[in-house]
Amino acid sequence: MASPLSRWTQKKLLYPVAVFAVIVPTLLMALYGTWALREIELRPASYRGDLRELRAAATREVEHLLAPLAAIAPPASAEDSARAMREVESYLDNYVKSLAVRAYVGQGGQLAGVKRLTNEDTRADPPEVLEFIRSLKPEKAEGARRQVINIERQGLAGLRRESYVAYVHQAGGVIVWEVSEVQVDSALRKLVSGYELRNGALRAAVTDERILEFEALPGEAELVGYAPAHPEIMTWIVLTLRLESSARLVNQETWLSSIFIVIAVLGVPIVAAATLYAVQMILREASEARKKVDFVSNVTHELKTPLTSIRMFIETLKLGRVKDPEKVNACYDTILQEANRLGILIDHVLTFSKLENQVKKYNMQPGDLGQVVRETVQLFKAQMRDTDGEVRLFVVPGLPQNAEFDKDAVREVVLNLLSNAIKYSGDDKFVTVRVGQDREEMFIEVADRGIGIDPADQQRIFEKFYRVDEALTRRVDGTGLGLTISREIAKAHGGEITVESARGKGSRFTVWIPIRIAKTLARSASARSDRTSTRETLRPPEPAEAAPGAKP
Repeated sequence: MASPLSRWTQKKLLYPVAVFAVIVPTLLMALYGTWALREIELRPASYRGDLRELRAAATREVEHLLAPLAAIAPPASAEDSARAMREVESYLDNYVKSLAVRAYVGQGGQLAGVKRLTNEDTRADPPEVLEFIRSLKPEKAEGARRQVINIERQGLAGLRRESYVAYVHQAGGVIVWEVSEVQVDSALRKLVSGYELRNGALRAAVTDERILEFEALPGEAELVGYAPAHPEIMTWIVLTLRLESSARLVNQETWLSSIFIVIAVLGVPIVAAATLYAVQMILREASEARKKVDFVSNVTHELKTPLTSIRMFIETLKLGRVKDPEKVNACYDTILQEANRLGILIDHVLTFSKLENQVKKYNMQPGDLGQVVRETVQLFKAQMRDTDGEVRLFVVPGLPQNAEFDKDAVREVVLNLLSNAIKYSGDDKFVTVRVGQDREEMFIEVADRGIGIDPADQQRIFEKFYRVDEALTRRVDGTGLGLTISREIAKAHGGEITVESARGKGSRFTVWIPIRIAKTLARSASARSDRTSTRETLRPPEPAEAAPGAKP
């Protein structure tokens, strides 16, 4: 019967399907892999997005803390300096809420006064701030402006950093506030602790950039980004984002990670399987093509041989080279034999064509299987009367007389098996045919004493066009279709054909046909497992010791 592979080949679909099976999965996984890798590359960008949003929130928080300082206007004149000093002192009196620890008020390049949060603050005035106040002059721009002064100095206690925010009036007045690092750090930590990042796998923190490089210790979360909490004020206070290795990625990242793992685990096997399948299909098709070439060669030879014989004998008779009536009859017999041989070959090819195209029809009619096989054996003996060899038939009593089967199809199977048995028997051309019943199946067994079949070839011999590569088989005519046709006929009857063989010990082919009576198939599940023992009990004696009651 035609396989999907054959139908695809006939429609010229095999190679497009093979290419599709390999190329499409590969392209899909390549596209997804590219997209996934791109997502992985862009993942740091998502981290930076979270960091930008956190930094913006921190900047707003610092600006909110600075708002009361900006609300105190710098002096617009020397007389206004007293007012500025009073407001500064009033602000510093609120010790708990005060963001500043010192304030410098100046006007016209002169220091008007200094206010401290506590009297215990005995630090010297920073020269940078005093120099800044002295450098101020009236400006043309209207309103007040802000300027930040960050100071770093090395002292006995180590590196000290201070941040000053100056609000300058256009007339030259100024208030310089020293911002408390403790207050800013506390406010930022409170902000970060309650801030919700979009990526749940990230953790935000506030730290000093001086100790940032010492925080990446083994076993800690990976640092993925950091930035100053404020672009101007206390730039050494930084915000950090760390990726928790034990945390699950959320939203799209969870889905992306899972799919990427699935693709990584299954992608390669899928492509490999598709590639192997495509290669197998192509190799199988190449094998089929080689077999078809051999088939055409064999059929051509098989057709040419009888045609040559027929032509030769017809020319001999036409030219009158043979006068003896017996020799003339012998020529006629040879022509008839070759014509029959040619007809059998053509029938083989036509039958195979019908099976291949699934148009073979079977005529299931009640009949006596033993009688059909007996007639077929007699026909085969008549065809091989000029050939050395012996065929013995044993019909085991008890066969049903009304089992349904296609008589012509069964006859063709028996002829195929007998022909192979004689052709591959070598010098000992002795063939035994047995017909019987095993539980709910009928069987036809053809056994020979020929060259035998290797176990590796016992399944392949049923493939179309296949012939065992042996010296003897190469000398034997044949198309390689007989066993293929026989197997398909057995399957059409709901049965099968099996082979038992060993090198140098002959072969035994058995056709199993379920007993069908009145359109009902009765087949025992246990029959197949007990076939060997049942058949052995039915086995007749060897030909040399044939039982007297055995049917010829």
